[in-house]
This record gives sequence, structure tokens and C-alpha cells, in this order.
Amino acid sequence: MIRSVRFENFRCLREVELPLEPLTVLVGPQASGKTAVLDGLDFQPGCDVKDYWRQEETGRPVVEWRYENGRRMRVEYPLRALDSTPMQGHTLQALALDLAAMREEGRGGRSPVLNRTGDNLSEVFAALPPEARQRVVEELCRLVPTVGGVELREGKGRTQRLRFRDAWREDLWISPDRVGDTVLVLLAYLVLPYQRPPPDVLTVDMPERGLPPWLLGDVMAWLRGMTTGKLGGEPVQVVLATSSPELLEHVSPEEVRVFSREPEDGSVRVSASPEDVADWRQRLAMM
Repeated sequence: MIRSVRFENFRCLREVELPLEPLTVLVGPQASGKTAVLDGLDFQPGCDVKDYWRQEETGRPVVEWRYENGRRMRVEYPLRALDSTPMQGHTLQALALDLAAMREEGRGGRSPVLNRTGDNLSEVFAALPPEARQRVVEELCRLVPTVGGVELREGKGRTQRLRFRDAWREDLWISPDRVGDTVLVLLAYLVLPYQRPPPDVLTVDMPERGLPPWLLGDVMAWLRGMTTGKLGGEPVQVVLATSSPELLEHVSPEEVRVFSREPEDGSVRVSASPEDVADWRQRLAMM
């Protein structure tokens, strides 16, 4: 597990140390650095760094991961020399689900891992073993009682598409362009524990997008199950960036990191103090 990540000169993250839990939730106002952290966590060798730094102004971007076993992995850009551990450190999956992309017809075939936008959801569903697919469908029908089933249907030109059965009419199937946002987003989260191979770290930007508040507890319980390995497979470390006060009702204070910008120079400040967490919970509740 990653214990902390340090960012230097990465966009607005001049010198930021971010301690991580098995489940970590990033909160703060817009432009406070949450998305920059998610991008930084996914910043791998081969990335185009020109949009992230200006050496004459700030210096080289550096991302340093510190692991629970005491190892460190430091990457400095532009890349020069890496030690013997880099890319053996961890694998990461970054999600920022896009409902429009999820409604498009799939390319056909099977995919082991969900893409960033979720545009290959049908391929990931197709790749699930029968017992995993059954559990995913049962859980979806439990969370959304109006759904009675899910299946794949072949389209033209070797494409495929998900469709969802009405709970009261076995002959009524609803296509992704007609089904509610909640159904697609939930299905995307439900397939995550069955990806093979699973990532070591999962990041999700705005996990509340497309979900009603009363389902956030179920989604958080599902993601928390991934962090413990209770849903099958190895534990996955999860990092979320949110603006939802309802989501914070389902996490403990020690899992929250509050982001802010210093008024003098715009530098990012990260706090895990109980006072700052309580203050931010109250501010969100008043919005």
C-alpha cells in the first residue's frame, strides 16, 4: 500500500505531501488542487510534460511515492535515470466516468479493465466470468429495483451493446441511450472488483456524478469492500475526489484530506486535522 505521495512543481502542487489511507477522500473548493493530485497520481513515464511545468519558473516536476514496506519510488521529469524499483511499484486505474461515452455502442469483444471514461463498459461486462456477471446483475437489480436484468446484444459491424430489462415486463428491454444515468454508473462501479488483473490503486474523480444521494452509501460500501479484498481478489487502494456532502457521511474523518489555496501565493495546502475536516463538512452541508 502507498503511505504517502509527495508532489513538487506539478501544476499548482509546488510542495505537497499527501498521506494516504486504504480509502482516501479529497475535498475542497474548485481549483484547490484535487484534480491535480489525481492527475499526478497517474503521471507515468512517457507522459507529455509540457502542460505540467515550466522549468524556468518552477523547476522540474517530481512525484515520489512512499510505500508501507519502506520503499520509495521517485520520478523526476523529464526522465533521466530511474532506480531499479520504479514501475514495479504499483499499477493505477484512473476513472472519470463520462455518461455520453458510456452510452455509445461498444466495439465488440472483451476488455479486462474499464477505461477512464467507461466507454468500454460493455466489453468489460462481456469479459466477466459467469458467476461474477450474475453477482453484478443481482446487485444492480437490488440497488435499482426497476431493472430486472442485463444482457449483451450484438449490433452491426461486430459491435455490441448492453441492454436492461424492465423489472415488470420480460419482453421490454431498454438501451443505454434510454436508461437512467444511475443504472450505467452503478454498473460501472459494480464490475470494478472483477477486473483482471486488478489495479493496486484506483482513483475516481467525482464518484457522485450520476448518482442520487441515497445510493452513495451503497457505492461507498462497495468501494470499501475493494480496499479490504472482501469482494474477491487482492485489496485495492482507493482515492476519491468529491464535492458531495452526502458522500462524506459514509467516511470517517481520518480518511478525509481537505484542500485549500494560500491567498498570498496560491500554493496548495492539504490538511487532515479533525478541525479542518469538521469545518469542511459543515461548509458542504450549507451549500
